[in-house]
Amino acid sequence: MDTPAPAPPEPPALRVLRIALLGILAISAALLLSLVLATYSAALRYGISDLLGVPFSSHHFRGVSEVTIAAILVGPVLVMATGFLFLAWALRQTSWRRVALGYAVLAGILSFLARDEPAFTHPFTFLSPAEATPEARESFSLFMRYGRHEALGRDFQEPTFTEPYPKWNAVETATWRADVLAHRADFASHASALAPALAWWRDLDRFSQIGDLTPPDPESDIPAFQVLRALSHQALGAASLLAIDGRGDEAVDTVLPLLTVSLKLQPDSRTLVRTMIAIVIERLSLETTGFILDTAPVSPAARARLLAAVKGGDPVPGARRLVGGFDYAFMQVSLGSKSAGELFTYYDSRSTHPWLRAVMNAASPVLYNPKATFNAYGRLVGDQQDLAATRDYAGMEARNAAFLATDAAPRPKNFIGRLMLRSMVPAYVNVTKNYWRTEDLRAALTKRLEAPAAITGSRP
Repeated sequence: MDTPAPAPPEPPALRVLRIALLGILAISAALLLSLVLATYSAALRYGISDLLGVPFSSHHFRGVSEVTIAAILVGPVLVMATGFLFLAWALRQTSWRRVALGYAVLAGILSFLARDEPAFTHPFTFLSPAEATPEARESFSLFMRYGRHEALGRDFQEPTFTEPYPKWNAVETATWRADVLAHRADFASHASALAPALAWWRDLDRFSQIGDLTPPDPESDIPAFQVLRALSHQALGAASLLAIDGRGDEAVDTVLPLLTVSLKLQPDSRTLVRTMIAIVIERLSLETTGFILDTAPVSPAARARLLAAVKGGDPVPGARRLVGGFDYAFMQVSLGSKSAGELFTYYDSRSTHPWLRAVMNAASPVLYNPKATFNAYGRLVGDQQDLAATRDYAGMEARNAAFLATDAAPRPKNFIGRLMLRSMVPAYVNVTKNYWRTEDLRAALTKRLEAPAAITGSRP
């Protein structure tokens, strides 16, 4: 029986090509294994979050050289890929048929990872400035004069108080009275420095509502918080001192613009930051108004002005808007079309590791499914809106826990999207509690002002 002729030797060019294809296959397998390990290893996942600058991570890698970062990321992958190659050679799994089978399996895995949901189920659009009303454009322009990017906001120097710092709690009447009396000299010395900011705030009161045309972009300007805090504290302190001095109507007229403008800032707000600042100012104004009514005589005319400011409005739509109308809408519009690497321009890592962002952008289809990500976020928002409207805080906590255990749970599919969902969803329960606490204060003040109470307040 004739012995079969040996197979002709593989041409060198084909052998080099086969080895190169095996190398690429080994690196791909190593990367996929790394993705699985990161999914099920909390320590590794936190390290990746830290490296990418995901919000609320520790940022241990700030200042670390690009070479070190590359070694941390590339080194383990190359070690695993080398191991896969040696294993393939040891098991004699390096033929062209095995290479083809390997690429077929890889194509199936990548296709599964890259498959996204067909459409956004909770789409959102913002009005452009051209579509807004003239009042919205003018009021927004005036409000943003004290933005963080504007000179007035950027260069603002907040006045300081002598120790101990005021507690800013007018509900505790005796404590608040002692606080403002102890800092009377501070309020007097701050008056001239804060006069321009207070005049700007009062000017905002001429609008029926204050528009918000903040572009859905992470670089958009936001109000300078220190300005709003300083002018609020000054108005609250000055109004309280006027009440202590028995000048109730003047106290009401001092705190009233603070209250009315804070209410006008909320309906058109596009950002949770602006809304929560306005709610805090509203709450402090309501508490201080209660202190004024308890402390000094207030005329029927002044009481009528207060009642006109606080009466009316259904708080339920405000609760629903608070939960669903801000961060989800802003992020869906600004980030929904971005790739994985571009997501991190939203955070502190935007000026670091450009090569890493380029790699992530190239791998984005298998790392990030934007429609699935924001559809999961949208489902959470819809459910939380219903629960917030009824003050079902336990239900909100349970829904959030279920969200973290399912839609935002680490998985190899949509790894980056799930990683981002765990960090970018606000603490809706705390936000909602603060909102309803303020609404209850407003309802109580409305009831008090509507009652046929005596004009004269009681003086401690």
